[in-house]
Formats: sequence, structure tokens, C-alpha cells
Amino acid sequence: MDFDHIRRESLVHNLRDALPLPARPRPALLSFLRARGVIGRSARKLVIVDIVDTATQDVMCRFMIAGDGASNFVAPLAQIAFDRKNPIVKRFAARRRNAPRPGSRAR
Repeated sequence: MDFDHIRRESLVHNLRDALPLPARPRPALLSFLRARGVIGRSARKLVIVDIVDTATQDVMCRFMIAGDGASNFVAPLAQIAFDRKNPIVKRFAARRRNAPRPGSRAR
């Protein structure tokens, strides 16, 4: 069984159920958006509106800039920082903390 694939599908399904999600761009995405003139000096909030699982690459997300409903963008989910106060984000963080690390032995 491909457990990584199952975990990935579970993540995508749970995130889709919680949409729309507030988030903010990580530094690389923020630089990209600033270079294209999409946002100014301030770090704008994002609204995640869709999650897409591309089997060959990272999980991607479609987002809009809060307050600007006219434009949609697509970026890897790794370039998005979710609001830590969101219950679904807290649940994933707790699951990640308690998950066994690759290469560690069970006691």
C-alpha cells in the first residue's frame, strides 16, 4: 500500500472540506507576487479557494488576495502559511507532532 498517497488524499480531502481558508504567503511567494506588481509593500492576506492534488508534483492551491476578488492564482501549498488559530490547522499540526519520523524505531 502506498501510505504517502493515502495521507496525501486525506490531507486534500480535509482541506477541501474546510475551504475557504485564510492564509498568508511565505517569503518566496510574497517576493513573486511583489515582483509581478500584484501586491504592494504590505504582506496581504490570502484566501485559499481550492486544493488540487497533482500526482506528479506538490499539492497545489488556488487562492485569491483578500479584498481583491478579481484575480486568482495557483501556487504550491508549501508556499502558503495557514492561520495557526484555525481548528483544522491545529489538528494537522498535532497529527504531525505525534507521527513517527522516518527512520525512527518504535519502542
